[in-house]
Amino acid sequence: MPLRSASNGFFFALWVAVCAAAPEFLWQGLFSLFGHFSLTDAAAALLIGAILAFFVEPVLERLRGIGDAPAHAEKSPAFAACEALSFAVVAVCVHEAITVYVAASHSNEQAAENLARAVSLALQWAITPFFITIAWMAARGPAWIAWPVAAFAVIVSFAAGVIFGWSVHVLVTSVIPVICVLIAGCIIVRQQWDARTFRRCARATGVIALAWLVLTGMLQVALWLAHVQAFRIYERSEFWSDLRFYIGWVTGLLVAPAFVTDAPLYAGGDERRMRR
Repeated sequence: MPLRSASNGFFFALWVAVCAAAPEFLWQGLFSLFGHFSLTDAAAALLIGAILAFFVEPVLERLRGIGDAPAHAEKSPAFAACEALSFAVVAVCVHEAITVYVAASHSNEQAAENLARAVSLALQWAITPFFITIAWMAARGPAWIAWPVAAFAVIVSFAAGVIFGWSVHVLVTSVIPVICVLIAGCIIVRQQWDARTFRRCARATGVIALAWLVLTGMLQVALWLAHVQAFRIYERSEFWSDLRFYIGWVTGLLVAPAFVTDAPLYAGGDERRMRR
């Protein structure tokens, strides 16, 4: 594989992995932020957001658009200001939430511990999507490459749970849907390789995740109603945590820059397909 394709594949997988970890990371940060958010913090967010919205973002947008024709119709100043300010304030609040969660200030005695916990959280949720995406790409190769890479992705997913101390039922509820997602993605990649391949993988991931969560959620509710305490599939917090994880994973596959550039889509809807 050429160096350029390898690097593009690596960063595409990294992009997907970061997106998969982001929702849980942001949720934990926002939860930490709510505990001490004050009017002073709100005023600071508004001020910083205004600077970003009215100065930084417009300047960067103009620089990116030098020499290009405007792609969108001009907006009224009031609408553009409200839209830009809203997104900027949200961005500042998200940044503040991450900062609070990591708490990596020099005055914080637990800064190193909090930072290590944040990195651990990000790695737990990012490792599996990263190696699954790599396995999908390897599925286009010969069997002696595709099968070992796919097996390695499953082993890494299992090993991550063991390393980070997941309980047995958490490990099982994580690995089973991951294997299904891996198989579905490999089938999609081998059948068709074009600019929409990873969108199809995103759709398959979302369907499998939704089916798994609905099925296991209903079974867990039935166990609770039957007052069965000896066996459980999901705790409530674990269920919502997995939901955020799959939302991030699907989002990453949808928003990551197109990895397949050698099979462009044509306006008429016909696609140049690369089939095995």
